[in-house]
Amino acid sequence: MQNIPAIQPKNQLDPSVFSEDEKERIRSAIRNKYAAVSSSAAGYFSYPVGKEGAILLGYTQDILDETPDDLMNSFCGVGNPFSVAPLKEGSVILDIGCGAGFDLACASRGTGAAGRVYGVDFSPEMVRRATANLAAMGITNAEVMLISSELLPFPDDTYDTVISNGAINLSPDKPRLFQEIHRVLKQGGWLQFADIILERELPPHLLAGVESWSQ
Repeated sequence: MQNIPAIQPKNQLDPSVFSEDEKERIRSAIRNKYAAVSSSAAGYFSYPVGKEGAILLGYTQDILDETPDDLMNSFCGVGNPFSVAPLKEGSVILDIGCGAGFDLACASRGTGAAGRVYGVDFSPEMVRRATANLAAMGITNAEVMLISSELLPFPDDTYDTVISNGAINLSPDKPRLFQEIHRVLKQGGWLQFADIILERELPPHLLAGVESWSQ
């Protein structure tokens, strides 16, 4: 991973210390990592990934049995957003940081043929992989879109539920991303996400490296 000593926020909770150029450098480093993860997550994370990880996170055996190994190999979720509440049939769902499409496939089953599922991701490789995986599984009520920042390319009040799994922590501008999530959710809509959080201040040597954003 590339070290960028200039990216050292004085206040780790305040994204305003990052310039737009610094934010883009962080996003670029994340894209580089997830380009590799799109083929296989093995060896890139300090927690179980792939089918083993999905089993430990409580995904049901029927969806695991239906999911191709090529898709499961790139799964690196940190939780199970569907454990919060079941999706309503016919609802419109957005998956932020959809990766190779495993949670998209789960959401497609949950919302049914009358519903619609959209995925967005920073990584072109992940978007291509997710699009191919959905086609291979015969899923026709889901589609994937590439984004380049926290701005979501959707109208206000579009989604019944927004899901995310291990992706929001990667954003260098989380307040903006949460504002966008609130904007695109319908009144009374749900945000169901699983993620990792920082429990204590990072030491200087970790603050100096982009790898801290994508471990």
